[in-house]
Amino acid sequence: MDDQFVKIIIDIQPTLSGLAESVENGDMKKGTDLLQEFVTKSKSKYDTDKEEFLTYLAATYATLFLNVGPKPVFLVESVYRSEGHILYAKPYFEITDAYALLGFEKSKSFSEPEDHIAVELEFMARLCELTAQSLSEDNLSYATKYVNLQREFLKDHLTKWVPTLTDKLKEASDNLFYTALAHLTRGFIAQDDQFVDHAYDELTSGKH
Repeated sequence: MDDQFVKIIIDIQPTLSGLAESVENGDMKKGTDLLQEFVTKSKSKYDTDKEEFLTYLAATYATLFLNVGPKPVFLVESVYRSEGHILYAKPYFEITDAYALLGFEKSKSFSEPEDHIAVELEFMARLCELTAQSLSEDNLSYATKYVNLQREFLKDHLTKWVPTLTDKLKEASDNLFYTALAHLTRGFIAQDDQFVDHAYDELTSGKH
């Protein structure tokens, strides 16, 4: 959490609220409400002593995600889905195989494993970009392929472990921002799963 990211959170909150109002998703609604509360309560602290506020958020991040707190929250799929709950287990190799199909690689500056949630969501974003590009070119065959890859990735990976991750985050954190993030992430994955199914049905039925 740096200065730029806090500004993004403050700026994007109204958009997220609008999205939550447009869908029937309890986690999206709860997440946006908590985020609004976080923004309201934090803005004065941020304006008064930005450095202290950012230090507090950094310390909270370390406590939750860098294994220095009493209830660490791990952000990689293998820990949740492998038999021994260890890094670089079978789900990791399933993920790297999925990436290889598109020649997708994580940034070399990002030192976490490929099955880290940030990389998995970046991969989904790339699939969205390819879908949009294919649709703009009236290439429905490729658009359908990329939407189907999104469906498979959601069902084989994200929907299988992200709900457990977000439950653990809600249990471990009393920080408004990270609790909001847990609800928003869970809600967004569920909503995206529904949306992608609908998009695939539309593309394959010819009702586009």
